[in-house]
Amino acid sequence: MKGADAVSMTSRRRPRRARRFASRGAAYAETVVMLPFFIAVLTCMMFVHKAWSTKLRTMEENRHCVVAYAFEACTQRPPGCNQVTTATDSSAGERPGALNSLENMLGGAGGAFFGAIFGKTASGRLTQPVTRPTLLGGGSVNALALNTMACNTERMEPAQVFRQLFCAVIPVCP
Repeated sequence: MKGADAVSMTSRRRPRRARRFASRGAAYAETVVMLPFFIAVLTCMMFVHKAWSTKLRTMEENRHCVVAYAFEACTQRPPGCNQVTTATDSSAGERPGALNSLENMLGGAGGAFFGAIFGKTASGRLTQPVTRPTLLGGGSVNALALNTMACNTERMEPAQVFRQLFCAVIPVCP
């Protein structure tokens, strides 16, 4: 019986040992196959992080410029904020939409009149490029930020409103 047990023991050990080496080889093969996938996933994650942080920085910078300009009653741009503009028309979105057709009918006088009532609007548009990794095709994408805010109002006397209205209709004012 001892001889039979010895034969059965040796035959059992060899397949186990062979299975262990075969599984180790399979693990190496899986690692080699999956490594490019993991590199691609990590590259995508790094690109998304870089793009999102650039977007947040762009939005913060643009918002700072628009708010600082609007608080100064749209008279003085902060340094480094050349993208901020002033609008007195309805394109900035601060005026009710139903007044657009009335303003168009009145022409320049309508723009001056409604500009005196609703005031000016500061708006800014800022874009910053984000480079895309070569693994994802290269090139770049843009991070865009848009902000609009009503300017602080300057108190206008009725005479100033009428003068602005008169100068819009008859362009003889300096």
